Amino acid sequence: MSVEKRSVTRFELLMDAGFGAQKAGDILLQAFVGMGKYIYVEPMIPAEISPPARTRPALSGVIIRLADFDITNIGNDTDFILASHEMVLDTRLDDKEYNSNCRILLDMGDREANPDSYEMVLKRCTNEGLSVIPFDVDPPSQVLVKELGGKGQNLYYLGMLSYIYNMDEEIVKREIQKTFGKKLNEEIYAKNITLFHNGYQLAKEKVFFTYQVESALRQGEKILIDGNTALSMGIIDAGIKFFSGYPITPASSIMHTLARVFASYGGMVHQAEDEIAAIGTAIGSYYGGVPAVTCTSGPGLSLKQEFIGYAQVAEIPIIVIDAQRSGPSTGMPTKTEQSDLPAVIFGSHGDYTKIVISVANVIDCFYAPHIARYLAEKLRLPVFIMSDFQTANSYKVITKPQVVEMNNVDDIPDFILERFHMDRLPKEIEMVHTSQSVPGTEAGMCRVTGLNTDAKGHVNYYSGTNQRSHRVRNEKVHHVRRALVKPEMFGSDSGDLLVVGWGSTRGAVEEAVSLCKKEGIKAAGMHLRIVYPLPLILKDIFAKYKKIVTVEVAYGDALKASPLAMLLRCETLFDVQPMIAEATGRPIRPKIIVNRVKETLSCQLSLKT
Repeated sequence: MSVEKRSVTRFELLMDAGFGAQKAGDILLQAFVGMGKYIYVEPMIPAEISPPARTRPALSGVIIRLADFDITNIGNDTDFILASHEMVLDTRLDDKEYNSNCRILLDMGDREANPDSYEMVLKRCTNEGLSVIPFDVDPPSQVLVKELGGKGQNLYYLGMLSYIYNMDEEIVKREIQKTFGKKLNEEIYAKNITLFHNGYQLAKEKVFFTYQVESALRQGEKILIDGNTALSMGIIDAGIKFFSGYPITPASSIMHTLARVFASYGGMVHQAEDEIAAIGTAIGSYYGGVPAVTCTSGPGLSLKQEFIGYAQVAEIPIIVIDAQRSGPSTGMPTKTEQSDLPAVIFGSHGDYTKIVISVANVIDCFYAPHIARYLAEKLRLPVFIMSDFQTANSYKVITKPQVVEMNNVDDIPDFILERFHMDRLPKEIEMVHTSQSVPGTEAGMCRVTGLNTDAKGHVNYYSGTNQRSHRVRNEKVHHVRRALVKPEMFGSDSGDLLVVGWGSTRGAVEEAVSLCKKEGIKAAGMHLRIVYPLPLILKDIFAKYKKIVTVEVAYGDALKASPLAMLLRCETLFDVQPMIAEATGRPIRPKIIVNRVKETLSCQLSLKT
């Protein structure tokens, strides 16, 4: 028996959809957090509803990165995989996110019925140098699984993982009790606990290694939370009182969370009949003076575009959360991507005047609704919060955020503005309509239309009036440009290469720059929390580096710039090139960034010589 001490490690549990892999992962990560470990979690969720077992679309599971220090991304390669059968293993191996020393525990229970398939996958593992440890669920546990209608195997695997990662059995049992104790009758619950214990004992007898990650001493009160839950809590704390949406992956859990708790805080959830009705209702709420938000993903964003343009012209605030997924069209609903940026900035017809905020982690998610409401109400423009599948569904241990309970947007705390790298806006901001009142105001006039109007709100088609409307709306955006300060930077203030990212790439960029520094590579990083408009200081920053590149989970090639690279080129006139522009649906890994940095700098050196 060998105990391998690790500062950081990554493992995966792979099963068919509907058999509880993610629930087992949830229990395990709760136990890890309770023991003082740091974790970053990525669920693997199938796109299809109830896909047939033992098919490639049925792959479901969880990736857990475990460390004795705070971590900001899912990491590089997997050290260990536990797979329920050969099909889920074969499917996952296609992503090539395992390292050369990866160990695999493979359940052989289906081998007799599928000998050829098992032989093929085992041969593949051998050819790729992977160590496979076959095992069979013990006969008494097989009987229990049958008695439970094919369920419960996830608890068996949970037991195995608990042993392999040096978890105290009793601590994990307490988390199982919290999860299932009130939902299952005593007999079924007891059978699940027996399966957990049997899995623990099997690993103790059959597995010749364990991993040990030391517990960390944490300061302050810590919580475990995912991005969409943090957004939901942020919506409440920002004083927003109305939510209207239509279910769409990966945004749906925002609605689900608010549906459970929003009423307790004076809020209301409206599930609309479609995406158009959702944003229309939210705009109507803000028109009546009640702060509102709607959320969606790519296909829904397309349907909302006309109303987004309407909100600009009518000067009605609106907050739109876009949890991006792979597209175009329905695309890959449960995979991550950052391709919606052009649609958000330029999507609605006519001139584009809107603000785009990105979130990189769960703390950003909590405070993004505050700054979105501040900007929406001060400017009376649409404000977008851009998340993605990875950020929406990834769990992380964080210090409990400071509760603000914001009522008046002018009272937004300085630390939130600083987090999003901006100063306060001017107190007085010119509007197209200078005499609009909230409906119901005595003797107040409120005229709402999508047609062009003069300052008093009267429909007006004269050329000078239209030009003024455009100027005033754009001046609102320029107020934000002038308020933006230096974005978040990693590494040196000048050098050979600057790597720019936004949203969920932040953690990978930060870690990659740190690795480059250890190797003496002169590369720095930048992360943009407000993606549109961009800060005026950007040109001055870019001028200090020999080359500017972007890292994006979006497609780009030699003839087509990826979205962020295109935007930065347009705004700064610097020759910004996409260094990583891949729409694989998988998060970008730090080591890939490091390798591309080396290739880019090597290419530059070759051109000089």
